Amino acid sequence: MKLIVPSIMALTISSSLFSAEPMPADAVKSLLTNNTTYCKNLQKNKEFTNYYREDGALTKLSSEGKERQGEWRVTDNGQVCIDWGEEEGECCHPVFDQGNGTYLKIDEDEPKAEFRVTEGNPENL
Repeated sequence: MKLIVPSIMALTISSSLFSAEPMPADAVKSLLTNNTTYCKNLQKNKEFTNYYREDGALTKLSSEGKERQGEWRVTDNGQVCIDWGEEEGECCHPVFDQGNGTYLKIDEDEPKAEFRVTEGNPENL
């Protein structure tokens, strides 16, 4: 019995994180287009800033001050896809609105990145 209770608690906690549906494509496009995101990669514990241009260009600014250029798009089912032109190719993730001004990208049922959005390009990326 002792093993079952923690398992049930873990299942309840993890399912509550993803109980909401991912955001639809039009909402994701509207959220990101011509806006800046302040992000934290939860798997690597790194912070960075992205600017999503309307033409699909993407600029990333690392916490170390390095800029990187890539491309972005949103799929019909609402996943945001990013391609940095590296060997691994394009990566796509659903976006969840956490209801508190922050959003979450999910990678294989695990939180990948948490971010908040600021209108425009205040970092001049």
